[in-house]
Amino acid sequence: IAKVGEGIVINIPNQDGRGMGNPFKLATLSLQEQLRLTTVEAASILTNAGSIDKRTYSGVISILRFFQISQKCEIDLIGVMTNNPYKLPVFQENGYRTVARIPAVISPTHHTRKHLESKQLYLGHQGLVSGEED
Repeated sequence: IAKVGEGIVINIPNQDGRGMGNPFKLATLSLQEQLRLTTVEAASILTNAGSIDKRTYSGVISILRFFQISQKCEIDLIGVMTNNPYKLPVFQENGYRTVARIPAVISPTHHTRKHLESKQLYLGHQGLVSGEED
């Protein structure tokens, strides 16, 4: 935002635990610690068949419309800072034609590397982990 000179940060509440709530999130964290599982392995144990991510991102569109950032305004590009490519289609499905994904690249620690790498490997997150540890 500082580089571009304008922007908005949108945080959608109640998205913890991939949309399944804090109890689910805490249970996955517990399994990760006790059984040395990845975030995906732990979530898969706790869910029935299907997706381990129940989140939708349609709330973002409502917020953009509230601030009158419409599909027809003079914005050429909407940049979404995310490593999760599944957040982008909601913009395209709602008429925002040009969407850029801006990766949030961080240096992992020895505590976070396995978690971040599993998100890349199993969930399709892109550009999440840089090479060096902090």
